[in-house]
Amino acid sequence: MHLLDNITLQEKLDPEDMYHKIIHLPEHIIETYGNSDIFKPMEFNNLDLNNIKNVVICGMGGSAISGDIAASAFGKTIPIHVIKDYTPNYITKNTLVICCSYSGNTAETLSCLEQTLKVTPYISAVTSGGKMGEILDKKYFQVNLEPGMPPRSAIGFLFFSVIRILEEFQIIPKQTEVVKKLVASLVQKANAISNNKEFSHNIAKTASEKIKNKIPLIYGTDPDFAALAYRWKCQINENAKYPAFFHVFPEMNHNEIEGWESEYFKQNFIPIFLSKFSQKEKYQKRINAFKELMDNQGIEYLEFFAEGETLVEKIFSLIYLGDIISYYLAILMNVNPTTIKFIDFLKEKID
Repeated sequence: MHLLDNITLQEKLDPEDMYHKIIHLPEHIIETYGNSDIFKPMEFNNLDLNNIKNVVICGMGGSAISGDIAASAFGKTIPIHVIKDYTPNYITKNTLVICCSYSGNTAETLSCLEQTLKVTPYISAVTSGGKMGEILDKKYFQVNLEPGMPPRSAIGFLFFSVIRILEEFQIIPKQTEVVKKLVASLVQKANAISNNKEFSHNIAKTASEKIKNKIPLIYGTDPDFAALAYRWKCQINENAKYPAFFHVFPEMNHNEIEGWESEYFKQNFIPIFLSKFSQKEKYQKRINAFKELMDNQGIEYLEFFAEGETLVEKIFSLIYLGDIISYYLAILMNVNPTTIKFIDFLKEKID
């Protein structure tokens, strides 16, 4: 029996049950998109939503990735800026600001919220409470989440709360059909990557085995997948306590590609391509040329293709796969996928 088929060992290494937090993503999406726990202040009906000219999403870490994905999926419709800092830029009186903090206690996001209150009336938040809930004090549009999860495993709750806000502020059309198709696709995929599916027939388990002992360099095959590649990198970092890096085509062709000329390090890395089945020719030529370089040097790489029609569906089809790969890699590395000792140490030092 392969190590990753040993569920007893997984349960021992994973006492907080990160596995089920990941595998239940479809249920998280259903619960969130149908969430009735949305607070609208009376003043909301007096806002002129036609005056909104741009969107700023403030957040850090697992809460901020929702903004990154929203910018990828909807940033061509309206400018969407993601702020991962203490100071919110791009904000005017015509800016919709969405503050995302799962805990409600993220220092950088709280700082952004306090500054935002002085500038624009178009304010909203996604949080489970904390200091952010106290500041909002039922005066601003808010999606309320249940507490108790690591933010990185709450991506379904966080992102689809952002979607609800963008819908309510009339930034994007209703995403009901997109959500239905996405959930159906993820449910269908769940069995194939679950811990009950044996190693030899499980694409996520076999991928984690190939990654082990090499540093993954994750490539989004066009700018649409930059946030997706970043998500993979972060999940591998936090869940598996394992170094990983990301880049995106075509920019990597102008710098990182030269790093592969080195004879000293190339066997220490494994490229991972996050791809589309139907890619624009200008990108595909670059991807093919880079793969040819890898083949000529005998460098093994992994490639995974997104499924779905819309960009949201495509991104989440590979988020689901990447999250569970990071979990299996954690098991292979004999680490608890939930604990974040170094992040906790840093927080203690700066508080």
